Amino acid sequence: MAMTVQGLILAGGQGTRMGGVDKGLQVWRGQALVSYPLYALEDICDSTLISCNRNLETYQTLAHAVVEDQAPDFQGPLSGLVSSLKEVSSEWLLVSPCDTPLVTKQDFQSLLEKAKSSPEHKLFALMAVEKAHPLHALIHRSVFPGIVSAFNEGQRSVFRVFKQLGVEWVDVDERHMKNFNALAQLD
Repeated sequence: MAMTVQGLILAGGQGTRMGGVDKGLQVWRGQALVSYPLYALEDICDSTLISCNRNLETYQTLAHAVVEDQAPDFQGPLSGLVSSLKEVSSEWLLVSPCDTPLVTKQDFQSLLEKAKSSPEHKLFALMAVEKAHPLHALIHRSVFPGIVSAFNEGQRSVFRVFKQLGVEWVDVDERHMKNFNALAQLD
């Protein structure tokens, strides 16, 4: 049986390093940053969600559904992930932050291939030159309760939670993992 996969783009940050703007909607090379990972997920996922805290109407035009963070005060990407889990109907969730426009379909495909070849594992994330990128992840629904539990216990680090849950790392080209955190990077 084929894997069912939904995509999730995390776009709920404060954009502090970008002067407080909504990072996912900042334009780079003629398109909003959020559109790049959405495109990379397009042919891989049955549907896509966007987790965001503002500009919901705009994000609704880009994905199948939008999920607003349930936790107040921008508690980080783990909060966005936890808020989105209740909306997931698929077996697997493929996650990406909104600020990595160079991520490719093949990067996400490598996560799916690893899951197929390692059925004993249920949580995978990307690694580039020994630098972990836990926000680029493939998560089986059986792992969802562990993520929610860690969040409810006060954990906010995606890396630590995933490490505790036995994440398997998948190597990719480091150039694809460049994230945009400053407005100057958009020039």
